Amino acid sequence: MQQEKGKPLPGPRGLPLLGNILDLGEAPHVDLAQLAQKYGNVYQIRIGSRPIVVLNGVDTIRQALVRQSIDFAGRPDFTSFEIMREILGGTMTFSNYSAGWKLHRKLAESTMRHFASGRQAPTVEVKVTEEVQYLVDHWSNNNQGEENVIEPSKTLKLSVSNIMCSFILGTRHELDDPRLIEFLEMSDDFSTAAGAGNPVDFMPWLRYLPNRTLQNLRRVLGNFKDWFGASIDEHNQHYEDGSERDILDFLITTSNRRDPEELERLNLTREILQSTVYDLFGAGFDTVSSTLHWALLHLILHPDIQKQMQDEIDEVVGRDKLPHLSDRGNLPLTEAFILEVLRYSSVIPFTIPHSTTRDTILCEYFIPKDTVVFVNLYSANHDTTKWEKPDEFNPRRFLIADGSKIDPTKTESFLPFSAGRRRCLGSEIARMELFLYISSMVQQCTFKVADGEPPSTKPVYGLTTHPIPFNMKITRRV
Repeated sequence: MQQEKGKPLPGPRGLPLLGNILDLGEAPHVDLAQLAQKYGNVYQIRIGSRPIVVLNGVDTIRQALVRQSIDFAGRPDFTSFEIMREILGGTMTFSNYSAGWKLHRKLAESTMRHFASGRQAPTVEVKVTEEVQYLVDHWSNNNQGEENVIEPSKTLKLSVSNIMCSFILGTRHELDDPRLIEFLEMSDDFSTAAGAGNPVDFMPWLRYLPNRTLQNLRRVLGNFKDWFGASIDEHNQHYEDGSERDILDFLITTSNRRDPEELERLNLTREILQSTVYDLFGAGFDTVSSTLHWALLHLILHPDIQKQMQDEIDEVVGRDKLPHLSDRGNLPLTEAFILEVLRYSSVIPFTIPHSTTRDTILCEYFIPKDTVVFVNLYSANHDTTKWEKPDEFNPRRFLIADGSKIDPTKTESFLPFSAGRRRCLGSEIARMELFLYISSMVQQCTFKVADGEPPSTKPVYGLTTHPIPFNMKITRRV
């Protein structure tokens, strides 16, 4: 019967109980991309007792997530996902596909469009530009032409978290504010707890044994909810009908315009809608800060590209004003540099695991309902059939031959924020932030390798990839 539906999935044999866990090293996205060379872009492995379908290559991933989007829009019944929904109040990222999820996603997307390209977009641009200026001043101690040596990772995270607080909650903190530092410590705890993986998700019988990993996840999520709780309560107390002052207020405003009976029928309570703040922080904070960290690394490792970007910005924007979003189309090398950082580093190597919502056939292979699906974005960004020498850092690969603009055929082979119904909710605002941060930093500063060996490009793995912390020299351009 299965043969009539589609071909059985290929894949490596696994060990009893363990499955293929020993085939995966510290960089599982690389290992799974290499297995695709033997078994094709759709194959099956096992982790513990769970069969998992792995998708590799941009064409296969687009087929699944875009053209067969409903089939692959589910979330697995992982114990860790159940805990996140329980504690965070129905977070959209970890909820399964349903009519309520679709409306929740629609409301969240309309809110993000309003802030990324609607009436609030100019305000967003001003906030980001101001925050970049605070960061540059902090790094350079406001000293023109003098050289400082800094380790940028912590202040980058503080700066980006400030942006998210401003967009979502309407608040801003100084970079040394204890409350902001507390958030950063919680975020690091969450990345450690979630990035380490939970064996109980793949060996469910472990849930009946004492489990320190799950206990730690519950603790971290509880701290997150407590940290945001005061801000959410304040918004509820001071909310005025029709308010658009920040994303949280706008979510309430848009939900108030919906039929209350529809919201009740779909169980979209105000608490569930406000849990979107956790989704947005997750979508925007770690991804943007990690990408900026990689960008600084490649600026100091490729001083020739940095100088060419400075020359381009000086010519187009000048030195007497800061870059604006309207300059993007006129700064092709700067744009190409950002795209290459995203491609090369694969900041998000995997999407959050998907599951199939029904029996389906993908690339002639039969995949049953409720199958766990790993989407290997790294494999798309390093696909040798799409990219020449994908393991070399080369921003000009994104430009047309004369270097005057971005080559649209290259961006089609590129999946930095996933695709389809579960694509990254904050991708447009993330793109805005990356352009404004990187163009402004390069315009105002020169970054160099600190004394000693150049820093390593070997990534540290977690929820996102990020560089090993490194020192760099920063000089404010006079």
